[in-house]
Amino acid sequence: MKKVDITNLSGMFLIAVPGLKDPNFEKTVVLICDHTNDGAFGLVINRILLSSFIPLSSGLDIKECIIDLPVYYGGPVKPEQGYILYSSSNIYYPSIKINRNLSLTTSKEILIDIATGKGPSKYLFTLGFAGWSPGQLEYELMIDSWLVAPSNNKIIFETPVKDRWKAAADLIGVDLNRVVCRQARV
Repeated sequence: MKKVDITNLSGMFLIAVPGLKDPNFEKTVVLICDHTNDGAFGLVINRILLSSFIPLSSGLDIKECIIDLPVYYGGPVKPEQGYILYSSSNIYYPSIKINRNLSLTTSKEILIDIATGKGPSKYLFTLGFAGWSPGQLEYELMIDSWLVAPSNNKIIFETPVKDRWKAAADLIGVDLNRVVCRQARV
């Protein structure tokens, strides 16, 4: 089994252990987008906030919306800020590359393109993010609040939302129904 460097989890999944009772993160999967000495930044990928993007589109001056998309809860920090994870393609938006097949942007242009059917084929739109100060995530890992797994675009974009927590744990051979742990706190 490959050793995990807990000081750089960029591009990895954090899977909340069953004992994690923080309402912001209970039974969540977080994609870590960036992790440095300055802290960590990630997005929850398995919690839908709104089933339809259309009510938000007018506030963003998006006039045409032929494709609707759910709005995910990305985390408790800056809930007014939107983030779009998308499968990297030939379409360019100002982005951070998470891995060779996955990018992250806050570009309004991608939302306009998605709404009009011209954007990337695989995307996930979130409001808010999950953030950790320097050393905080490493501490939470040491007290067994999270499991770590490699990220997987199929889970992010194709697996039904209700199945993502279990599917992410399956990547590392963990049956969440059999995990026994004390109540984890974040």
